[in-house]
Amino acid sequence: MAIIHQVRRKYANKTEETVGELINFAGAVSSTDPMGIIKKKAAEVADIMSILHGGDWRVEIDHDKRFVLIAPCLPSGRKSL
Repeated sequence: MAIIHQVRRKYANKTEETVGELINFAGAVSSTDPMGIIKKKAAEVADIMSILHGGDWRVEIDHDKRFVLIAPCLPSGRKSL
C-alpha cells in the first residue's frame, strides 16, 4: 500500500482543524494518547482519594506488567515491605 494511503487526516477540513486546535489549547479535551489518558485518570482517582480519606496518595503505573497502583504515601519513618 502506498504511503499516501496510510496517512490519516486528523481533521476533515480547515474549520474542524481550527476548532479542534482551540479546544485542545483550552484543555477541554483529554489527550488521545492512551497512556496519557491512563496517567490522567489515575491522578484524578488519587486526588479524589485524598479528598475522601486525607493525606497524600501516590500513583504507580507499569504498562509492561499491566499494573496500576493508587495508594497512600507512607510516612517518612516507615519502610515499605
